[in-house]
Amino acid sequence: MTLDRTLDRLNAIPAVPAAASFGEWRAFTFSTGHFLLHIPSSHVLAVPEALAFEVRGEAHDPGAAAELLRLASTLPRPTPTNIKADIRAISLNLAQGCNLRCTYCFAGEGDYGAKGMMSLATATAAIELLAKDKPNFHVVFFGGEPMLNFSVIEQVVAWCEQRPQDISFSITTNGTLLTAEKLAWFKAKKFAMNLSYDGKGLQARQRLNKDKISNSETLVEKKLAVFGEQLASLREFRLRSTVTRENLDQLEDSLLHTLSAGNFKVLVAQHATSINGMKFSKEDIDQVGAILRRVIDRCLESGDYARLLRLDNLKQTIRTIHRGKTGGMACGAGVHYLTVSVGGGFYLCHRFNEDESERFGGIAEGLATAKLDEIAHFRTAKKAPCDTCWMREWCAGGCFHEHKTASGDKFKIDPRFCQMQDREFSEAMRVYTVLLQKAPHLLEA
Repeated sequence: MTLDRTLDRLNAIPAVPAAASFGEWRAFTFSTGHFLLHIPSSHVLAVPEALAFEVRGEAHDPGAAAELLRLASTLPRPTPTNIKADIRAISLNLAQGCNLRCTYCFAGEGDYGAKGMMSLATATAAIELLAKDKPNFHVVFFGGEPMLNFSVIEQVVAWCEQRPQDISFSITTNGTLLTAEKLAWFKAKKFAMNLSYDGKGLQARQRLNKDKISNSETLVEKKLAVFGEQLASLREFRLRSTVTRENLDQLEDSLLHTLSAGNFKVLVAQHATSINGMKFSKEDIDQVGAILRRVIDRCLESGDYARLLRLDNLKQTIRTIHRGKTGGMACGAGVHYLTVSVGGGFYLCHRFNEDESERFGGIAEGLATAKLDEIAHFRTAKKAPCDTCWMREWCAGGCFHEHKTASGDKFKIDPRFCQMQDREFSEAMRVYTVLLQKAPHLLEA
């Protein structure tokens, strides 16, 4: 929706009285103007200053209040989403072991405490059970480092190609074992790839080799340079950069370098840990938010919007805003996605692999449907603080792993997750209003 059409729509609102709560609105003021987000419908409208002031409680104008009530009456009221467990994707922990020793690894040096390699029989049995009667299914090859077990990846794909379903594939890898031949095979099989690369300097500090002294930065950067064209030709490719509180001093320069050095999408992920000294504080989150704002400002000032949208967190949120999406979830773990261990157990997500308290069945016993129903209920249930949160239609309760590492209870929402989301989503809203005015074609791409 263009800005002019948004203003035209506002001016055409009929004078029809309706009951509505100002709590359904979120006001934003940027250099681009004043905007309101209608939370239940995810509609964003450019508005006169008086309406933004009214929503923020900075003014009380009966005329503005009446206008907001009329405006709410014209917007759609989406039917509440009835979320049910429907597993459409799995990650196979092909190798519970790794050739790196990353400082922040949540998987205990890649083995999750149960080192091993997945067999073809285990992989195919899991797919056969969980993909049964589904026309489409997605398989993620995960680890540890899954390419340590590359021959089984090849065999699994060959087996899937004989099934009547449309099965798609992706892989998450540290990139150290990539070769031209393997990349040609990934392209032929229409793989998507996430490559873990934290950025110049951060990679050297955080992603160490087995000796825990040397690091993988030079090797991975060489692979990115040599195989850049092949990586870009995959069905989808992005770099995944992990942020830790110990290295925030390097984050800004590292992120700017990564965005400038290649035409790759970058997903920035916060590290979740149960170690108190490594947890993000509110001050750390504020610092991350300030860094994100400065990086965005650099791109906006230069008019390099396409480069800015290579920040995949930002792009995904802007896409959600533009489409007016409702009923979204921050993560589909336990609803649309599970992970499979080398032994054939089913776990809530890859971060919970081998955590028996988060086991949801297995090849031998089938799915634990009652536990899956608990997850679906949590996503749809009215709960604090989600019921008053402006991001509730896009999140539905956040990340179970981050909640559990913070408090021991995956259903107890960690406020730090919400704070980080607020920083990211607010910046995405700001960029969205700029794109509406200056590069609307990028919103339709």
